[in-house]
Amino acid sequence: MRTILTFLGMAAVTYFTRVTMIVALGKELPIVLRRWLVYVPAAVLAALVAPAALAPQGHLAWGARGWASLIGTWVAWRTRSAIWTIVAGLAAFHLLRLLGID
Repeated sequence: MRTILTFLGMAAVTYFTRVTMIVALGKELPIVLRRWLVYVPAAVLAALVAPAALAPQGHLAWGARGWASLIGTWVAWRTRSAIWTIVAGLAAFHLLRLLGID
């Protein structure tokens, strides 16, 4: 029962925050806000991935994860392709692990 109440509470909070923004801003978002919102998904993804890749034990460590992330970032910047970014990052990670870099 406690789990169901937790889910319902989370749903209510999510619904309330979304409805509040829709009512406050109307149907059409200002142009400045729309341009700003384009960058939110990339910023959230970076905020989730960077700590796990660069500081897995709580401190900065340039191991295989860090270098593979750097290579994946470079490939993403150059190609703008999610597939090539993933392939390059995974290939770099596995190659570095084979070379003994942990």
